[in-house]
Amino acid sequence: MPTIVTHALAGATLVGLACRKPLSEPGVLPWLALCGAAAMLPDLDVVTFKLGIPYASPWGHRGFSHSLAAAALLAALLAWLARRIWRRAGLSAATATALLFLSVASHAALDMICDASFGPALFMPWSDHRYLSAWKPIEGAPLGLKRWFGPKGWRVVDTEFLYVWLPCAALWLGRGWWLRRAA
Repeated sequence: MPTIVTHALAGATLVGLACRKPLSEPGVLPWLALCGAAAMLPDLDVVTFKLGIPYASPWGHRGFSHSLAAAALLAALLAWLARRIWRRAGLSAATATALLFLSVASHAALDMICDASFGPALFMPWSDHRYLSAWKPIEGAPLGLKRWFGPKGWRVVDTEFLYVWLPCAALWLGRGWWLRRAA
Protein backbone atom coordinates (compact mmCIF):
# COMPACT_ATOMS: atom_id res chain seq x y z
CA MET A 1 0.00 0.00 0.00
CA PRO A 2 1.21 3.52 -0.61
CA THR A 3 1.92 5.60 2.48
CA ILE A 4 -0.95 7.57 3.99
CA VAL A 5 0.87 10.82 3.20
CA THR A 6 0.91 9.86 -0.48
CA HIS A 7 -2.79 9.00 -0.32
CA ALA A 8 -3.46 12.44 1.18
CA LEU A 9 -1.45 14.18 -1.54
CA ALA A 10 -3.27 12.33 -4.32
CA GLY A 11 -6.71 13.03 -2.84
CA ALA A 12 -5.98 16.72 -2.25
CA THR A 13 -4.50 17.05 -5.74
CA LEU A 14 -7.58 15.57 -7.42
CA VAL A 15 -9.84 17.96 -5.53
CA GLY A 16 -7.43 20.86 -6.04
CA LEU A 17 -7.68 20.40 -9.80
CA ALA A 18 -11.44 20.81 -9.58
CA CYS A 19 -11.15 23.99 -7.49
CA ARG A 20 -10.97 27.17 -9.55
CA LYS A 21 -10.00 29.37 -6.63
CA PRO A 22 -6.45 30.32 -5.63
CA LEU A 23 -5.09 28.61 -2.53
CA SER A 24 -4.97 32.01 -0.82
CA GLU A 25 -8.77 32.42 -0.93
CA PRO A 26 -10.56 31.85 2.40
CA GLY A 27 -11.68 28.28 2.93
CA VAL A 28 -9.65 26.66 0.16
CA LEU A 29 -6.76 25.27 2.22
CA PRO A 30 -8.98 23.82 4.97
CA TRP A 31 -11.12 22.23 2.25
CA LEU A 32 -8.08 20.65 0.59
CA ALA A 33 -6.77 19.49 3.98
CA LEU A 34 -10.12 17.81 4.66
CA CYS A 35 -10.00 16.05 1.29
CA GLY A 36 -6.44 14.91 1.91
CA ALA A 37 -7.45 13.53 5.29
CA ALA A 38 -10.48 11.84 3.70
CA ALA A 39 -8.18 10.02 1.27
CA MET A 40 -6.34 8.48 4.23
CA LEU A 41 -9.44 7.14 5.99
CA PRO A 42 -9.71 3.74 4.26
CA ASP A 43 -6.44 2.65 5.86
CA LEU A 44 -7.98 2.88 9.32
CA ASP A 45 -8.87 -0.72 8.57
CA VAL A 46 -5.35 -1.79 9.57
CA VAL A 47 -6.88 -2.20 13.01
CA THR A 48 -8.39 -5.43 11.63
CA PHE A 49 -4.92 -7.03 11.84
CA LYS A 50 -4.96 -6.50 15.62
CA LEU A 51 -8.50 -7.86 15.79
CA GLY A 52 -7.42 -11.10 14.11
CA ILE A 53 -9.42 -10.52 10.93
CA PRO A 54 -7.51 -12.07 8.02
CA TYR A 55 -6.15 -9.82 5.30
CA ALA A 56 -8.10 -11.74 2.65
CA SER A 57 -11.41 -11.33 4.49
CA PRO A 58 -13.95 -8.97 2.90
CA TRP A 59 -13.85 -7.12 6.24
CA GLY A 60 -10.04 -7.15 6.50
CA HIS A 61 -7.50 -4.70 5.11
CA ARG A 62 -8.51 -3.40 1.68
CA GLY A 63 -11.95 -4.97 2.05
CA PHE A 64 -15.15 -2.99 2.53
CA SER A 65 -13.35 0.13 3.76
CA HIS A 66 -11.69 0.42 0.33
CA SER A 67 -14.91 -0.08 -1.65
CA LEU A 68 -16.78 2.49 -3.69
CA ALA A 69 -19.78 1.98 -1.39
CA ALA A 70 -17.66 2.90 1.63
CA ALA A 71 -16.29 5.90 -0.29
CA ALA A 72 -19.85 7.08 -0.94
CA LEU A 73 -20.85 6.60 2.71
CA LEU A 74 -17.72 8.38 3.99
CA ALA A 75 -18.21 11.22 1.51
CA ALA A 76 -21.81 11.77 2.62
CA LEU A 77 -20.86 11.61 6.30
CA LEU A 78 -17.90 13.97 5.89
CA ALA A 79 -19.95 16.40 3.80
CA TRP A 80 -22.52 16.53 6.58
CA LEU A 81 -19.95 16.82 9.39
CA ALA A 82 -17.76 19.38 7.63
CA ARG A 83 -20.40 21.57 6.01
CA ARG A 84 -18.86 24.70 7.52
CA ILE A 85 -15.60 23.94 5.68
CA TRP A 86 -17.07 23.35 2.22
CA ARG A 87 -19.51 26.23 2.57
CA ARG A 88 -16.61 28.54 3.40
CA ALA A 89 -14.91 27.27 0.23
CA GLY A 90 -18.04 28.26 -1.70
CA LEU A 91 -19.16 24.75 -2.65
CA SER A 92 -22.63 23.25 -2.85
CA ALA A 93 -23.50 20.11 -0.90
CA ALA A 94 -23.59 18.02 -4.08
CA THR A 95 -20.21 19.28 -5.28
CA ALA A 96 -18.60 18.80 -1.87
CA THR A 97 -19.95 15.26 -1.59
CA ALA A 98 -18.82 14.35 -5.12
CA LEU A 99 -15.33 15.73 -4.53
CA LEU A 100 -15.05 13.97 -1.17
CA PHE A 101 -16.09 10.75 -2.91
CA LEU A 102 -13.33 11.22 -5.50
CA SER A 103 -10.83 11.88 -2.75
CA VAL A 104 -11.74 8.77 -0.75
CA ALA A 105 -12.01 6.61 -3.89
CA SER A 106 -8.56 7.75 -5.01
CA HIS A 107 -7.21 5.65 -2.15
CA ALA A 108 -8.39 2.42 -3.78
CA ALA A 109 -7.11 3.58 -7.18
CA LEU A 110 -3.60 4.03 -5.78
CA ASP A 111 -3.78 0.71 -3.96
CA MET A 112 -4.63 -0.98 -7.26
CA ILE A 113 -1.27 0.05 -8.75
CA CYS A 114 0.69 -1.13 -5.72
CA ASP A 115 2.57 -4.44 -5.69
CA ALA A 116 0.35 -5.86 -2.93
CA SER A 117 -0.96 -9.39 -2.77
CA PHE A 118 -4.59 -8.29 -2.34
CA GLY A 119 -6.13 -5.34 -4.11
CA PRO A 120 -9.14 -3.37 -2.89
CA ALA A 121 -12.60 -4.95 -2.92
CA LEU A 122 -14.09 -2.15 -5.02
CA PHE A 123 -17.61 -3.50 -5.24
CA MET A 124 -18.15 -4.74 -1.68
CA PRO A 125 -20.75 -5.55 -0.38
CA TRP A 126 -21.99 -6.92 -3.74
CA SER A 127 -18.73 -8.66 -4.61
CA ASP A 128 -15.68 -9.49 -2.54
CA HIS A 129 -13.43 -9.74 -5.62
CA ARG A 130 -10.14 -7.86 -5.15
CA TYR A 131 -8.85 -5.70 -8.00
CA LEU A 132 -5.20 -5.13 -8.89
CA SER A 133 -3.88 -3.48 -12.02
CA ALA A 134 -1.51 -5.40 -14.28
CA TRP A 135 0.73 -2.31 -14.00
CA LYS A 136 1.95 -2.09 -10.40
CA PRO A 137 4.83 0.40 -10.23
CA ILE A 138 4.42 1.43 -6.57
CA GLU A 139 6.26 -0.55 -3.93
CA GLY A 140 4.02 -1.54 -1.02
CA ALA A 141 4.83 0.33 2.19
CA PRO A 142 5.97 -1.86 5.07
CA LEU A 143 3.74 -1.96 8.13
CA GLY A 144 6.58 -2.31 10.61
CA LEU A 145 8.83 0.65 11.42
CA LYS A 146 11.97 -1.51 11.36
CA ARG A 147 11.58 -2.32 7.64
CA TRP A 148 11.43 1.39 6.77
CA PHE A 149 15.12 1.79 7.54
CA GLY A 150 16.40 -0.51 4.83
CA PRO A 151 16.18 -1.18 1.10
CA LYS A 152 12.40 -1.75 1.23
CA GLY A 153 11.76 1.70 2.72
CA TRP A 154 13.90 3.40 0.08
CA ARG A 155 12.09 1.55 -2.73
CA VAL A 156 8.77 2.81 -1.35
CA VAL A 157 10.05 6.40 -1.25
CA ASP A 158 11.53 6.11 -4.76
CA THR A 159 8.42 4.67 -6.39
CA GLU A 160 5.99 7.01 -4.64
CA PHE A 161 8.13 10.00 -5.55
CA LEU A 162 8.34 8.97 -9.20
CA TYR A 163 4.77 7.80 -9.76
CA VAL A 164 2.76 10.02 -7.39
CA TRP A 165 4.67 13.00 -5.96
CA LEU A 166 6.24 14.21 -9.23
CA PRO A 167 2.97 13.93 -11.22
CA CYS A 168 1.08 15.68 -8.40
CA ALA A 169 3.69 18.46 -8.32
CA ALA A 170 3.36 18.87 -12.08
CA LEU A 171 -0.43 19.05 -11.76
CA TRP A 172 -0.21 21.69 -9.00
CA LEU A 173 2.21 23.73 -11.11
CA GLY A 174 -0.11 23.41 -14.10
CA ARG A 175 -3.06 24.45 -11.97
CA GLY A 176 -1.21 27.55 -10.77
CA TRP A 177 -0.21 28.45 -14.33
CA TRP A 178 -3.79 27.96 -15.54
CA LEU A 179 -5.26 30.11 -12.73
CA ARG A 180 -2.76 32.93 -13.39
CA ARG A 181 -3.49 32.78 -17.10
CA ALA A 182 -7.26 32.79 -16.55
CA ALA A 183 -7.09 35.81 -14.19
